[in-house]
Amino acid sequence: MATEWKKVKLQEICESISDGDHLPPPKAEKGIPFVTISNIKDNQLDFTDTMFVPETYYEKLDNKRKAKTGDILYSVVGSFGIPVLLKRDEKFVFQRHIAILRPNKIESSFLYYTMLGRDFYAKADAAAIGAAQRTVSLTSLRNIEICLPPLETQQKIAGILSAYDDLIENNRKQIKLLEEAAQKLYKEWFVKLNFPGHENEKIVDGVPEGWSFERIDSFIELLNGFAFKSDSFDNEGKYKIITIKNVQDGAFDSFNVNRVKDVPSKMPDWCNLEIGDILLSLTGNVGRVCLVTSENCLLNQRVAKLKSEYPAYTYTLFRSKDMFVMMNNLANGAAQQNLSPIRTGEQKILKPTNEIISAFEKLVSPYIKKELSLFIQIQLLQSARDKLLPKLMNGEVEV
Repeated sequence: MATEWKKVKLQEICESISDGDHLPPPKAEKGIPFVTISNIKDNQLDFTDTMFVPETYYEKLDNKRKAKTGDILYSVVGSFGIPVLLKRDEKFVFQRHIAILRPNKIESSFLYYTMLGRDFYAKADAAAIGAAQRTVSLTSLRNIEICLPPLETQQKIAGILSAYDDLIENNRKQIKLLEEAAQKLYKEWFVKLNFPGHENEKIVDGVPEGWSFERIDSFIELLNGFAFKSDSFDNEGKYKIITIKNVQDGAFDSFNVNRVKDVPSKMPDWCNLEIGDILLSLTGNVGRVCLVTSENCLLNQRVAKLKSEYPAYTYTLFRSKDMFVMMNNLANGAAQQNLSPIRTGEQKILKPTNEIISAFEKLVSPYIKKELSLFIQIQLLQSARDKLLPKLMNGEVEV
């Protein structure tokens, strides 16, 4: 590491390190979004499903709790260790499980990438306390040390890494557009029943001729994962164990995984996943659906694989709002929701004719294939960035 790099504590380079209000905020029908850790996705804030608080509550907050451009949010309870760099001014309130750092003697984006790195996570992990819900205290966070190069070097490093993130963000935007287009077509054809040729279709018993209410499992298989034993896990193993945490809402996480060296002899063949397979979460955040985007993946229990002759139709069906609501209504369990693949398969839905599904498949399959390609590109970019990040941060690669 270059001699001009120095060790500093976070509290030495930040104007303030605070967290969200400790009092339960008043709820409102509309107003200022209230952000929790569940609203942090891909190191960004997702305001899609937030609660709200009155604007008067926001206005009374201390300024250090009013986020602004250049601030960094950092989860400190439960799913701790997730940083978010704020790139624009937005009014929102956040829970006390999230810390807010206001850098003043460091390039904000450099600090963000430092906190994104494995070394910083290891320091936070070592400082975390508690068994059921591990917590990084603000005092511990303030005292974490990082290596700080001169400002010009900080800016160069951040510029190199942000180039990867810009490409990742562009891919995510394309995926979102493709998802919206596929869902719009699904809704138009199968909810509004404005499918091609609907004007000339005969209506029988309130549905188009040839359409009928069928059990889901009559044309889509819901295949359960395998119960892997934790004593078989091996960090050097070739095969990744895919659990519920890897099934995100429309995205597949192939990084945070346990591994095994060999495929268990009793594991069903369908648990050996292929790129493009469709997965469904059955526990906790039930009803999340994603496409497999990585090789050498094995399916763990409490995740189902959806298999059908019509993968594009199946994917858009299970990604639809109506299906999501139905699955959540089916799920049982007070502390943790559980979705039964058997009960899900027993539910009846309006099944179009095979001809209509085939026409939809032909139209939407290219969207899904393009999404798959973009997801794989994102993984490659993330992997390249994550390999480069520590080398830049410890001065191994000069800039």
